[in-house]
Amino acid sequence: MRLLSAIAALPAILVTAGPAQAIGFDDLLVQVFGSSDPKDLGGPIFVLIGVFAVVFFWTALRIGRKRQRRMIEDYDADIKEYSTRLRRGRS
Repeated sequence: MRLLSAIAALPAILVTAGPAQAIGFDDLLVQVFGSSDPKDLGGPIFVLIGVFAVVFFWTALRIGRKRQRRMIEDYDADIKEYSTRLRRGRS
């Protein structure tokens, strides 16, 4: 979690470290993608959407696997406890 909070704080740190300047949206697009023309931005925007989708589903898979593993471990513990009670004759 510390890494995520550090990454989230990085843009704020970078902005406050430099001199105060007005940032225009077109200038930002030219700086990042090399052009601010919408017809030239189709490819980069498509790539960004693809990267976002991959990161989103990868994160969802990780969360799902952890949840599934936890559910299986809880079930195994319940079955082991039930088995012990049956062997002792206390069902």
